[in-house]
Amino acid sequence: MRKKMRNEEMFFMKEIEKKIKTCSETVHIFSAVAQAKLNLSLIEYVVLNVLDGSIYSNYDCCIYGENEQAVHRVNAVLKETYDHGSKYADLIARQYVCSVQQINIKMQNIQLVGKGDFCNCSHNFHPVLYAAVKENKFAICAKIAYNYLNPLHLIEWFEYQKMMTVDTVLMFIQDINQDAYAVLKYYEREGIATLIPYPSKMPGKIDRGFLIHRWHNHQSTHDEQVAVYSCKEILQGFAFVAVVDVDEFIVHGKFLGYTEILTTELLPVYPDAAGFTLNASFFITDWGVSGVEPLLTSKYIRRSSPLYHRYKNIYLPNRTTSMDTHKMWPNKGYRRIELRSHNIILYHYRKCQRSDNKTDICFRFSRNTDTKMLKRLMYQLFWETLKLQFFKKKERSREEGELEIQLQFE
Repeated sequence: MRKKMRNEEMFFMKEIEKKIKTCSETVHIFSAVAQAKLNLSLIEYVVLNVLDGSIYSNYDCCIYGENEQAVHRVNAVLKETYDHGSKYADLIARQYVCSVQQINIKMQNIQLVGKGDFCNCSHNFHPVLYAAVKENKFAICAKIAYNYLNPLHLIEWFEYQKMMTVDTVLMFIQDINQDAYAVLKYYEREGIATLIPYPSKMPGKIDRGFLIHRWHNHQSTHDEQVAVYSCKEILQGFAFVAVVDVDEFIVHGKFLGYTEILTTELLPVYPDAAGFTLNASFFITDWGVSGVEPLLTSKYIRRSSPLYHRYKNIYLPNRTTSMDTHKMWPNKGYRRIELRSHNIILYHYRKCQRSDNKTDICFRFSRNTDTKMLKRLMYQLFWETLKLQFFKKKERSREEGELEIQLQFE
């Protein structure tokens, strides 16, 4: 009798677990991106970038056209699982692929449902994004903007990317200060920034965030990787992509534009390259002001020697299988090139992670004076930055609640 009751109990629990999974409460879609094609009728698949708490990853894709009419149901094929610390994370960064070769209308929304459920079983619809095809163009994945960002430094960073011929900066936004948000909205209207909202509260039971005191060693890594996966798919139609943050600058000895560096210097030497890994020089703000105000790149002019530490990559999407913040995995027949001696370096302006801990590795960095940015770029960046100083804030509309920057030219 006890054995029978135990079996019935286990069956009941499995049915509850099955029902939760079929309603997609254990998987959270962050983006759904269609294959990059100029002719939309030739799109073969949609990739879903998710945080997944399920064990068996057994889902179907329900794809909708206009008026939420279900037009296609297909098996969701697991494309990739991010393995880093996955044994200790509740929600794992994954990618699912949905084949759409049989669809003959424009897709608008998509959802994941369990095998035993009908489409439309819940309200968890997600819009389908269409990756642009931009041959010979350079894009930046800036991952997630959160907490407080210095608006003046943001302007400086964007103006530098424009000087370096960057076409698009993709950024996910999570609870930032209003002045910084106003700057980002300005560059979105200008056409260089693509902004996508990121949840204020991340799904799951773990209370966490991206600030160092709220960072969860394993789960937060997967939270960040979902943004990188989304970048990978949204920017798949570009020729070149770099994964860098807004306190990082890719600097060439002669300040050539990024695309020119790749097409005239790097690819002719490394024709089988899938991407290039850049050494990083650290301008540690805890060392104190060593230059002149007001720009970040003019204020701090002492840096470490180029280090193979917290390096970043420029990659070619059509030659790359996958990537995360610091690594990339080439397609068969291509390779990652480590630029240990080339004159293109990542300049990283940051505090020590633990400035009160004198054993932090950043306190052991060598300190070299570097006035390259100060001498070559300060004047141009300074005047470009002044054009946007200092915002008149106003609501664009009550519904949107957005802030608009009024250009104030000298």
